[in-house]
Amino acid sequence: MNIKEQLCKLKIESKKFYNRCCLWYSNADKENVIKVALPILIVVVGTYACSLSHNEAKKNVDEIFNIANSIRAHYVGKADYWGLSTSSIVKDNILDKKYILNNKIFVNNREIFIGSGLDANIVMPQSQTFDIVIKGLNKAQCIAYSEVELGDNALSLDKISIINNLGFYSFEWGGKNPLPIKDYISKEYCSDNDNSIIWSIK
Repeated sequence: MNIKEQLCKLKIESKKFYNRCCLWYSNADKENVIKVALPILIVVVGTYACSLSHNEAKKNVDEIFNIANSIRAHYVGKADYWGLSTSSIVKDNILDKKYILNNKIFVNNREIFIGSGLDANIVMPQSQTFDIVIKGLNKAQCIAYSEVELGDNALSLDKISIINNLGFYSFEWGGKNPLPIKDYISKEYCSDNDNSIIWSIK
């Protein structure tokens, strides 16, 4: 092999080596970008999702207490909440029509149930409270709904309960689990899916 052929071969091998180096660098760079960007993306998406949950929760909880106040006003002068249920509320036209659809009660497209307990049974005689129930919440929604700042709504609230596959947890004024529920305290009680929250109104 003459010098010219050797130089040509060396040039070809050098080009192959350069291409391999560029390819390695490109792949390594992409991996580094992914390693750096992925955690940031997860945080951003998580923060956005939590923000949406909190905004939805605040809006819906305000509506829930508007509904509670309408019910309380309807029962002023009565001895108790005997007979109260979702169906009786719809039948007696206690609420604004905007909350009613197909004989069910909704706040911003989320169904709620009113009565006694998780199943919203008919309220029995001598009962001084009634329950408003929302079901099917994921963990972020459960935390957001249970920890909404109460403001003046606290005056009519007896307790908040969280129910899921982990158990039944009640938060009461001055109780073991006190109201108001502080930020992120409820994450210990909310499961990943299928949480229900009960607001007991007096």
